[in-house]
Amino acid sequence: MEIGQLIIKTPGTCGGRARLAGRRIPVSSVYRWFLSGFGPEDILKKYEGVTLAEIYAAIAYALANREEIASEVEQEDRLESEARERAKRAAAVPA
Repeated sequence: MEIGQLIIKTPGTCGGRARLAGRRIPVSSVYRWFLSGFGPEDILKKYEGVTLAEIYAAIAYALANREEIASEVEQEDRLESEARERAKRAAAVPA
């Protein structure tokens, strides 16, 4: 099996980002766990039905395409931060 069979990009699915083939799990999501210090076996426990080969393929893809995946992680971080700020503002508004 080739890595190209495990990691794909499809326009309109996961925003066209690299993802595990047949799944809606972006490589950046797997790589985020890896950056947080989780090993491949630990990451495997986070995703039901995923194989260890898919986890390793996602990590390998991320390492081989660092700029692409780093950009995606930064964008995800920015969106999460904006969502937290909106939630804080909404909670601070008196009813």
